Amino acid sequence: MIKAWLKQFDAAREINSRLKARQAVSRYRRTVAHYSALDEAPISDAWRARAQVLSRSPKGRDLRIFFVGTDEQQDKSGFLQALERLGDVRCFVREDGSWGQNDPAPYQQRRERNTLRLEQLFADNASEGWVPQLLIAQTWGCLIEPACFSRLRDRYGVFVVNIAMDDRHQYWGSKVAGMWDGTYPLIPHIDLTLTAAPEAVGWYRKEGGVALYFPEASDPEIFHPMPDLPKIHDVSFVGVRYGIRERIVNALRQAGVSVSAYGTGWEGGRIANENVPKLFAQSKIVLGVGTIGHCDDFFALKLRDFDAPMSGSCYLTHDNSDLHHLYDVGTEIATYTCVDDCVEKARSMLSDKVRINLIGEAARRRACRDHSWDRRLSDLLSSLETLSGIQG
Repeated sequence: MIKAWLKQFDAAREINSRLKARQAVSRYRRTVAHYSALDEAPISDAWRARAQVLSRSPKGRDLRIFFVGTDEQQDKSGFLQALERLGDVRCFVREDGSWGQNDPAPYQQRRERNTLRLEQLFADNASEGWVPQLLIAQTWGCLIEPACFSRLRDRYGVFVVNIAMDDRHQYWGSKVAGMWDGTYPLIPHIDLTLTAAPEAVGWYRKEGGVALYFPEASDPEIFHPMPDLPKIHDVSFVGVRYGIRERIVNALRQAGVSVSAYGTGWEGGRIANENVPKLFAQSKIVLGVGTIGHCDDFFALKLRDFDAPMSGSCYLTHDNSDLHHLYDVGTEIATYTCVDDCVEKARSMLSDKVRINLIGEAARRRACRDHSWDRRLSDLLSSLETLSGIQG
């Protein structure tokens, strides 16, 4: 109650935000230091055998995939569609038919419900003769009991994969009853982690797990140029209003740059998921903010790092070093280092229509070639074959 009351005051909110930022960075640095002193564990023969079974499974409609999602809008903005092109997909839904694991129930009740529901769905599908070869989840120990995945693997022979998009700040999670509840506690119970933080690959392997770098991606059929529509937005931004996001948008507007901002807290309100592709396509510049939580200089990849370039519009975002391995920065996307640099870059590019168009066209080509969800899943299967020891 005291914490909520204090948040009513700007100064208290600012102090709270800075404390959270310092805690996130400090925990990350401790994690990096911890794993720098450890060696990677070798991949076991048992793991290779399980991976070979999956790699040799028929593809197309004969590959049965069970997907455990979390955010319906995000899951259905390209990833689920790519999964459905890869195989026969069934998904986790709660008893009332609603999507994913974000049950509004209290912590422990939600975890128990999700665990029981997942095991029940597997049993129901098996009774119909449908047993998946592959389970793909995007989950944490706070949402499903980790040992549940071992039980499913032992009972049904399913190969278990977890997607971890937030490892820089959610790898450990919180400690509840002496146990971590992030992605870390899942390691003994799953076969493979797909992490969007390249350095985290080593963390999992040093804990005896197997992991691959798996940045987000996009769908070229959903996010694409719309040349018949005018570019009516100078700059657009989609995301909750807080912290550095608000400072950047305010600074742009104070400099005379028109910004169409959507999401909780902005005057534009939340935008329907199906309207985001049109917004991006009709924007001269799509603005990205690459920071984690309340931090100003701690970055992670975002879904819009791929959806915006795929739309064929000019993308301007934080100079996150991860992006330099995914795009030709300056040619395919543009980046900024601070609020003032963002304002300067946006104003400069808005005065140069040719440059904006060239960046957007180059971004679309690169995204289609390297950053589609279909490409990610194809690369995943190829990597599994390599790791499992299957030759040619």
